[in-house]
Amino acid sequence: MLLDSDKDPVSDSADDIFFGWHRPGVPQSMHGHVFRGRVGRVLREEAPDVLDRLLDCGIEKAGYDFGTGFEHDVSPMSRRLVFEAVLRRIVREHPGVQFRSGVRAAGLDSVSGTGVPRVVGLWTRWGNRVAADLVIDCCGRRSASPRWLEALGSRLAVDHRQSCDLYYFARHYRLKLGSQFPSTTFPDIDLTPYGIFLVMGEDNGTFCLAGGLSKIDPYRTPLRDGTKFERVMARLPTIGPWLEAGTPITEVRLIGGIANRRRSLMDGNDPVVEGYVLLGDASLYTNATLGQGIAMGFWQAQALVHRTDLIGRDNRRLVCELETWTNQTLGPRYARQVQIDEAMVQSLRAGVAGAPMNKPSDEMSALMALRAQGDKEAAAAFHRIDNLLTDPSEEFADAELNGRVNEFLRDVPHGSAGPGPLPRHTFEALLRN
Repeated sequence: MLLDSDKDPVSDSADDIFFGWHRPGVPQSMHGHVFRGRVGRVLREEAPDVLDRLLDCGIEKAGYDFGTGFEHDVSPMSRRLVFEAVLRRIVREHPGVQFRSGVRAAGLDSVSGTGVPRVVGLWTRWGNRVAADLVIDCCGRRSASPRWLEALGSRLAVDHRQSCDLYYFARHYRLKLGSQFPSTTFPDIDLTPYGIFLVMGEDNGTFCLAGGLSKIDPYRTPLRDGTKFERVMARLPTIGPWLEAGTPITEVRLIGGIANRRRSLMDGNDPVVEGYVLLGDASLYTNATLGQGIAMGFWQAQALVHRTDLIGRDNRRLVCELETWTNQTLGPRYARQVQIDEAMVQSLRAGVAGAPMNKPSDEMSALMALRAQGDKEAAAAFHRIDNLLTDPSEEFADAELNGRVNEFLRDVPHGSAGPGPLPRHTFEALLRN
C-alpha cells in the first residue's frame, strides 16, 4: 500500500499537470530538475516498459555520448511534475498496488523487537491504523522520522545537516515554433564568481533557465523580475542562445533553505529500529548543484527492491543491509557534495565582494574544461561520472586520461582567472535599471 498526502493530478495532459497539480509535499516541484543517467539505468534494469512509456509521453532523451559500453544508458529530460505524474499513473495501474492519495501519515505503530522497537504499521492523521511488515519512509526532506522515532523511545543514529546558504532561481520556457534545443548535453552552464547560471532541457519542447546566488547577495530579489532576469540571461554566452529559442511559461521562482542532510538508522553495527527504513530524501538529500538527488533516490530504491525477500523474515537485517549499502555507495557522493558546497558558498560570498573567478583545481573541473575544449574522451568520462554511472576512481584509473587531466592542471597559469563571462558590475547594472 502506498500513501501520499498530496492528491492526484486531475488530467493526463503534460501542461495541465505542470500548471494544475498542486504538490505541497514537494515544494521544489516547480523548479528545474535533472534526471541523471542512473535514473534511466534503474528503469531499464527494473522496468523497461516504464521507461518506454515516459518517452512516449514527450519526455526527451539527453544527447550524451557516454562512450563505449554505455550505449544503452539514457538520461530523461522532463519537468519534475510531468515525470512524476507518469510514474504515478503507471503504479496505479499495477495489479496488487493500493494507492491512497490525500492521506497523511502521522506516526508509527510498534512492538518490542530484539532490543529495539519493531515497527508493525503506521497511523494516519485521521487515527486509522495501517498494518505493515515494513514501513518505507519516502516523505522527503520534511520526513518526521526524528519525531516518530522519539515517540517509540528510539532516535536517529545520525542526523547530519549542512546549510548551503544559497538561493536558487528558475524560470520555465517553451521552444518557439521551428526552434530546437541549442544543446542536449548538460550542463549548459555559465559560471561567474558570484553565481551559477545553467539550463536544463525538459519534456514536450520545454526547458528551464536556472541557477543560484549566495544568500547574502542583495541582488537575488531583483532577479525575480522577469524583465531583469532576461536581461541577465541574454548577456551570458552559453545561456543567451536558449533565451532566444524560447518564450517564458512561468514567472521566476526563488527557493531557499537549501541544505545537505544525511539521516541514518544504524548506530555502529546495530539498527535503532526494525521494520522501518528511510528512502530517498528522507534518508539522504543533497543540494541541487550536482543534480544527483533523484538519481540517488532511484538507486537506493533499487537496492531496497533487491532485498525484499527479507521483509517480514528478517527486518533487522534489512535495515542493516540497506544502511550499509547507502553508506558505501551513496556516502562518498554525499561527502563530496558537502565538500564542494562548503567551498562554493565561500567562493560565491567572495564573488559578491568582487573576487575573481576560481581556476580549475581538481580532476572534475579539469574534465569539464577539457570537455569544453573538444576532448571527446574527457567529455564522455565527465558525463559518466556526472550521471552516476561510474565513480571518479574508475575513470582516473585510466592512465591516459589521468595523464591528460594532470597535465591540464599542471599547466593552469597562476594568477587571477578574471571576472568571468558577466562581470559583477555589469550584473548589478542590469538588475538596477
